[in-house]
Amino acid sequence: MPPQHDSAPAPFPAPARDSVPVILWGAARTTVKVAVRAGRVAWWTWRRVLWPRRDQLAAPGLALAALTSGTTAHLAEVPWWAAGLVCGGCVAVLRRAWDRRGVAPEHADTLTGATVVFGAWATAATAWGPAGILGQAWAGLAAVATAAWLAHPAARSWRGLRARCRNWTAQLPAVLAGLGAAGAVLTSTPRLQGKRVDFPLRLPLGTTREDVDRLRRKIESGMGWPEGSIREVRQDPGSTASNRVILTWQDGRVRARAVRLDQAPIPASVYDPIWQGVDDDGRDLFIEQYATEGMTRGLYGGEPGSAKSNLLRLIAYLRAYCPDVLIWAVDLKNDGMTFASILPRLDRIAVNRAQVEEVFADAAALIPLRGRLLQPEDNQKLPLSPRRPAVLILFDEFATAWGKTTQNRATVESAKEVGAKGRAAGIGVEAASQYLAQGSLHPDLRPLFTRRVAGRMQERADAQFLLKHWTRLDTTVLPTGVFYLQVSGERHARLLHTPEVTDKDLARAAAETEHLAPVLEPETAQELPFYAGRWADLPEHLLPYCSPAQRELAAAPPPASATTLRAVAAAPPHRTMVSERIDSSAAVDPALAAMCAVFVDARDGDVRTGDVVAAAAAQGRSRTYATDRLAAWRGEGLIRQTGRGLWALACPAEGLLEAATAAEGGAGRRRGDGP
Repeated sequence: MPPQHDSAPAPFPAPARDSVPVILWGAARTTVKVAVRAGRVAWWTWRRVLWPRRDQLAAPGLALAALTSGTTAHLAEVPWWAAGLVCGGCVAVLRRAWDRRGVAPEHADTLTGATVVFGAWATAATAWGPAGILGQAWAGLAAVATAAWLAHPAARSWRGLRARCRNWTAQLPAVLAGLGAAGAVLTSTPRLQGKRVDFPLRLPLGTTREDVDRLRRKIESGMGWPEGSIREVRQDPGSTASNRVILTWQDGRVRARAVRLDQAPIPASVYDPIWQGVDDDGRDLFIEQYATEGMTRGLYGGEPGSAKSNLLRLIAYLRAYCPDVLIWAVDLKNDGMTFASILPRLDRIAVNRAQVEEVFADAAALIPLRGRLLQPEDNQKLPLSPRRPAVLILFDEFATAWGKTTQNRATVESAKEVGAKGRAAGIGVEAASQYLAQGSLHPDLRPLFTRRVAGRMQERADAQFLLKHWTRLDTTVLPTGVFYLQVSGERHARLLHTPEVTDKDLARAAAETEHLAPVLEPETAQELPFYAGRWADLPEHLLPYCSPAQRELAAAPPPASATTLRAVAAAPPHRTMVSERIDSSAAVDPALAAMCAVFVDARDGDVRTGDVVAAAAAQGRSRTYATDRLAAWRGEGLIRQTGRGLWALACPAEGLLEAATAAEGGAGRRRGDGP
């Protein structure tokens, strides 16, 4: 048989691959890749473009959300009332979220109003569709809301502060760590309130609130904030943990706000709080001049030009419309011209130190007299009315009358009586002076003032007599008309922006309220020692401003029962005289006679202290003897000091020797004066 050749078996044919699954698989992979890429782009756009600009895009975002929700609800055939309920719920949720985020109230109200408008549009679009006139309305609303939100200066300022606050949130923990408080963290988003930013902090172990408070200046330096920007470091009121504190930042720059007098609410009674201006956020500020315990007292300080007198004029302007307030004005700075335009509404005015002493002597005498008018149902506080009005004393420049000197003793004692006991009797005091210091205000008077107002000062330490925590405030940067207001019971002072009160405004108030001016109750007025002659010595330059009734009182002779302090000072002391006289040559000290002879020879001229000392030395007396007698004679009203080392007679020359001899009998002698 022939050999057979080996042959390999033929392979089976490969099955044809189906192309459909391959295409689907490739399409799926491509779709996933595109979706991932699109998600990454969207996430990058959201995180890098939209989210950092979320404040600017708030209004257009609301408009887009309204368009999307209205269109979707219309296509899904959702009932219009259900869409309205959903929109109402969204408004409430957004309002609460903005409040928790610290959005300023005015901006939160604006955004809430815009949300309500767009919610109403979405409800209408659900019912009728977003096309046609509804679409045009949406475009108009979106354009107006976006333009207003982006262009308004207050909104732009707030958005800028929000942007800076986000940077500070990341920077503050690092600064605290560098200052030894490593581990301090922000517990929540900082809260913005106007120009204030509250940073809620949780302190690490070993760090207390006092430690952070002592680091305020270093924190300001590390954060790049202006000096004095950290207003306070306080315990977090929302937590009981002692390591939870609030660090409050506020822009240290103070700018005056434009405040108009015509926006002032006019009080109808002394019981109504009185408007003083607006705070740093534009909200009205009121003070209580009649509180639970009675009339309150205010103390004002600041350098010349800080508008202290303007604040007193504002009080006079507003209280002129109250028919149950008597206004007593004291103007030692401007000879009465500060209150001249409103003079017809004033009950009295004092322009020199003698008249100031009369005013406060009458006010002190008024307290027990009004105490007799109290009834059991009054509960130890006199009810005020036009029949028994309140007495408001406006005192401009009190340093020369309330300073800690011997010559002010009588006025200071009367003022202490008024400040300590005059509240229930309806006597209030508003006093202003420059550069408050220990010497310009008697230390017994300062605690009696429960309300303090500090204007611009030359040195920061000048505010220590007015403000609590004065080291944290800088009064040297205050513009004219801007003050720090410190009210009793409040830890922190508030910024006060006041309007300008012109003479024209005061004259208008005087003309409108002259018929409202009350009178002091007769049973009290007739027993006050100086009240009847209060217009007797009115300066001539104030007469053109007076009412006809005041001119008659100023021209009339003083009542026989009235004894003014100036008359007492000009006359020798009243002493008991007998008909039989003792020979003065045997009783009078030759040194006294020589000293008196120096004043008699000079008469209307000035006498130098050295001349008086030389006259006493010629009679064998020491310098101490002479200077002690000069001080005693001034206290008795015999002489007055006209300058440094200069004296002049204040009584008739003929009675000087007798008065000096009589004063010698009651005066104690110092050691070394001789027999």
